[in-house]
Amino acid sequence: MLKIEFTPRWKEELVAKSQEGTLIFELTMGKDHVYFPSHIKWMDSAPEWAKDKWKEYFDGCSKWCSANNIPISVVENGWMYEEKR
Repeated sequence: MLKIEFTPRWKEELVAKSQEGTLIFELTMGKDHVYFPSHIKWMDSAPEWAKDKWKEYFDGCSKWCSANNIPISVVENGWMYEEKR
């Protein structure tokens, strides 16, 4: 199983780091909420190395959200981008 470390960052971002790379997701502040891209949106915007890892990232993010009492929603307009090392 892929180990993913989630860390909130200023500017309404949730950083997801793994050995394969770093992805950034939308995390609204004030009233915390993660908007996770739908599988279709993921396939359109994920880097090649992450295309087949939607479920792993979603499951990991869901666990992080649950542990931090932050709601998560899968949405068609959720954004995500790769942060280059």
